[in-house]
Amino acid sequence: MIPKINRFTAKNFEFLRRKMRPFRHGPFLFFNGNGRDRTRCAVVVSKKVEKSAVKRNRFRRLTYELFRKAELAKLQGRNTICLYNGKKIPKTTAEIQPHIEAYLTFIHQKTK
Repeated sequence: MIPKINRFTAKNFEFLRRKMRPFRHGPFLFFNGNGRDRTRCAVVVSKKVEKSAVKRNRFRRLTYELFRKAELAKLQGRNTICLYNGKKIPKTTAEIQPHIEAYLTFIHQKTK
């Protein structure tokens, strides 16, 4: 998991999402934008994709862990929202990782 300080609150989620720019890769839709002071990250999975909260939360934890390992600290001042719109939730990090890496590559190219 990522620290609580690096997660979105319910108050600022929708407000900031409207100001962010989208990036789609496969079943993932990433929104990115500039933050003020620290990096924030959110992972959202709809009930329409998976009814079981246990499976949705497991997916969220796996995705948060990939973000944490894959340079969350290097994205200083970046806000990221990851929406999953696939038909079935991936069960391993190997299925999620290529999408996260594509997003991080996109971000690095954009900031240079």
